[in-house]
Amino acid sequence: MELPSQLRLSLERELRGHDGAALAREAASLSARYRGGGELTGPQRPTTALAYAATRMPATYAATAAAMAALDAGLPGLAPRTLLDIGAGTGAALWAAASSWPGLEAADLIERDATMLALGGRLAAAGGGAVAGARWIRADVLGPWQTAPHDLVTAAYVLGELPEAAQATLTARLWALAAGALLLVEPGTPRGWATIRAARERLRAAGARIVAPCPHEGACPLPDDPTADWCHFAQRLARSRAHRAAKGADLGYEDEKYAYIAVARPPGDLVGARVLRHPVTRPGRIELTLCTRDDLRRTVVTKGDREAWRLARNLEWGDGIGPEALALPQ
Repeated sequence: MELPSQLRLSLERELRGHDGAALAREAASLSARYRGGGELTGPQRPTTALAYAATRMPATYAATAAAMAALDAGLPGLAPRTLLDIGAGTGAALWAAASSWPGLEAADLIERDATMLALGGRLAAAGGGAVAGARWIRADVLGPWQTAPHDLVTAAYVLGELPEAAQATLTARLWALAAGALLLVEPGTPRGWATIRAARERLRAAGARIVAPCPHEGACPLPDDPTADWCHFAQRLARSRAHRAAKGADLGYEDEKYAYIAVARPPGDLVGARVLRHPVTRPGRIELTLCTRDDLRRTVVTKGDREAWRLARNLEWGDGIGPEALALPQ
């Protein structure tokens, strides 16, 4: 996956003339905070906002776009025309939504930090359409802001920064504003998955219909202890030269691990199973970890089972499998 060319070029223009070493130090500090489950508190310096846009915005875009692809596959009739993004940062979810649904017409973005909001607006000016025309609203996500319901509501890397009681309050508020669908994305860590799992249960209780990634709408079959096992996925993202420089990295790509839940008002087309781990390929056999409509399943496909082998050899971590999942060994 790559950033939209307009966003990549806009980011490069913003980064031009800034001290690369200072941005790299800010980026390292940001990465440490994200790994530790921290948040960006207080007003942000321009260098912090730039470091975030250069290093975390691409990763957030990649994870959100991948989750949106799963939502679109499970609910192909959604085609949102309006977007509400909460805790928008510099606008990664806006760009992802516009790339996922070209028919997007309008977007409202809630962001509390003036520096992040201003930078996001400058980046979006290069996007055209709904991206350039987005309405940026300065407000705390837990504050008294008001808006009408939107076809799609998103919150990426937001809930996990809040106390548990506030998570419940905000989840309920976002669901009330979702005329079509709600998408929540968090880091692919045990803590991030615990946040998504709790939101999933709250949304189930509120009558939301699960669309992705789950192949069922029942209770999650994973252990209650998220450190024992947790549901997460990974999206590979190409790094631009500016991205590599800001991170002090040599590789031309990175893998962003994320957890998510997509729910909607109408029922979706649930997959038959979801691949929860990298398939393990050995001579003559492929080992799969699947979440199915009935339970968790660890299955082994051998080359002798030609139909199942043909299916299994093309599967990757995170893939949804349709009715053909029934061809896999029980």
